[in-house]
Amino acid sequence: MAWPSRNAPRTALPVWRKDLGAKIYEHCAVRGIESSAGRVSAVITERGVVRTQAVVIAGGAWSRLFCGNLGAEFPQLKVRGSVLRTAPFEAPLLAAVNGKDFTCRKRGDGGYTVSQFGASMADVVPDSFRLMPHFGRAWLANREFVRLRFGKRFFEELREPRRFALDRETPFERCRVLDPAPSAKGVSQAWARLTETFPIFGQARIAQSWAGYIDVTPDALPVMSPVPKHPGLFLASGFSGHGFGIGPAAGELMANMVQGHALGVDAAPFRFSRFSGKDGQAGGQ
Repeated sequence: MAWPSRNAPRTALPVWRKDLGAKIYEHCAVRGIESSAGRVSAVITERGVVRTQAVVIAGGAWSRLFCGNLGAEFPQLKVRGSVLRTAPFEAPLLAAVNGKDFTCRKRGDGGYTVSQFGASMADVVPDSFRLMPHFGRAWLANREFVRLRFGKRFFEELREPRRFALDRETPFERCRVLDPAPSAKGVSQAWARLTETFPIFGQARIAQSWAGYIDVTPDALPVMSPVPKHPGLFLASGFSGHGFGIGPAAGELMANMVQGHALGVDAAPFRFSRFSGKDGQAGGQ
């Protein structure tokens, strides 16, 4: 992919190593990648260019939009989950609980994290229709756990450009953080079920509630793979709510994949090409 404008500024973004570590830039949006001689050669950011031979896209719910701008079709949708936490509270409950209508687990700060089991919300958006062939069967099989909602999010994403130039502001700068509001109904129902089951929690104080978008794939497995037709580009996304649990192993797998080392595991189930209908690519190759 060529730089979109010959007159655009190309100030090199400085990158340093310290003990083979990395330089981290906060509040700096990545706009896209640049390719030379048929493979990745740079990352284009809002603050300049980072020269590189390999790039890992680990953008969570942003990954589909980013890949789409490169012409790589990644079937991924967003599901909103809502949770609450209590202030530190002494209760004789140390095990993680997955009840019929709620989940609860002890936190390191002494409080508890509580959510409503099966209350994740999927906003109906234009991609919901574009990806219906991929997600239709999965939604029918899991409709007890994911609720659909049609609202303003449909029109927000309808106005969002799916292709954009890299020499001007991109969607990743206009909305830097996906921070949806929690479902008041969902967290209140979870709290009600918890206190009915364990009345001692009636003495606890709710300290905070929040929500986040879960990046989901049709088979609920992540993609950890090279991106076809883009040598040097790799994708690690679509963890479908399991990212924290398998994060360390996923990081090791991706590090080995990028460096061309032996993977140590069969990565074929996580290949990008499994959604294309033209599958034949071996995982990690």
